[in-house]
Amino acid sequence: MNINKLRYCNHEYEWELEPVVLSNLTLLVGASGVGKTQILEAIINLQQIAKGASLNGIEWDVEFVIKNNNYQWKGEFEKQEISPFLEEIEKIKKKRYRVIQEELYRNGKVIVKRRLNEIIFNNNKLPKLSPFQSLIEILREEDIAPIRDGFSKIIQSTRSIENAANEFSFLIVASILSKDLFSVEEIQKSDFPIPIKLGLAYKYVPNVFNVVKERFIDIFTSVEDIKINFLEIDSDKGFSEKQLVSVSESQQSFIYIKEKGVNHWINQRHISSGMLKTLLQISKLYLSTQDTVILIDEFENSLGINCIDVVTDLLLENKNMQFIITSHHPYIINNIPMEYWKIVTRRGGVVTATNAKEFNLGKSRHQAFMQLINLDAYREGITVR
Repeated sequence: MNINKLRYCNHEYEWELEPVVLSNLTLLVGASGVGKTQILEAIINLQQIAKGASLNGIEWDVEFVIKNNNYQWKGEFEKQEISPFLEEIEKIKKKRYRVIQEELYRNGKVIVKRRLNEIIFNNNKLPKLSPFQSLIEILREEDIAPIRDGFSKIIQSTRSIENAANEFSFLIVASILSKDLFSVEEIQKSDFPIPIKLGLAYKYVPNVFNVVKERFIDIFTSVEDIKINFLEIDSDKGFSEKQLVSVSESQQSFIYIKEKGVNHWINQRHISSGMLKTLLQISKLYLSTQDTVILIDEFENSLGINCIDVVTDLLLENKNMQFIITSHHPYIINNIPMEYWKIVTRRGGVVTATNAKEFNLGKSRHQAFMQLINLDAYREGITVR
């Protein structure tokens, strides 16, 4: 999947993203508070809508490519007024909102169109269906299935990767290591979290694991080896309650590193967060499918300062995935070509992401960067209506 263009409105919070064109690598830059993170969150919300989520007051228009087909998906949920006091209660109750209108086009031809209770699919009127879910979810078994699959390949990196690694115990790994063989393609296409994919690569495709390891050691030269430790239990017998308690109490580690001159292996709980995040970030680049969309908020906060250059180079090398990232870090901005920059500004609740070339920045990367950091649009970025 590759997202080409996006317009998004949240009528509940009176927030709007004007149409923005996205490339295989898009770097969102701008002052704090202009809406860079909200752009990534908008994409995640579309992923959730495609899975059946019902979101108050959301309106969208997104163009994307899946397997050489061009799609446009437009829609809008009703807006209901909810007091701040009741907002959390409504979330807990999982309040649902009706779809007002929705349209899906493939290569310019309408596939399905909805207006309140009427749905026309391939020129045929459908019986009454759920008014609270998107057509991507409702018709997922039809020829719309590739779209839902495409949205499932959006990966968000805003939460702590270190915490993600700690969430998956040996038992999860043991339960999926019952297959005799995993190819790298099967691992990439799976829905497993990156830490689990890394474990599978370690066991079944060591050549790929070794590439990840070598890139990691290029950054952390004090490290000489990495291993994945997992508990294998006979899947035919299952897990006894005693085994579950034992593993839970021991909180065994999953990832281990070996440093030069140190006799013992360092377990995951004692690996620095910068090291762990970098390892899993590199793993993501090698163990995700080529049509993955990767969202990274504040790229510099995912990595240690000495890791930024190598991982940035990996992003630029990888032409078959789409990366939409935000950053304030001078090194990242200065080392990503200007044609990938989108300068984000906000006027009231309206957010705009503008191509850097429209600001007539210098031709060289250094000149462009120096002019960028002195732009009012970059330093301030927010104006009132």
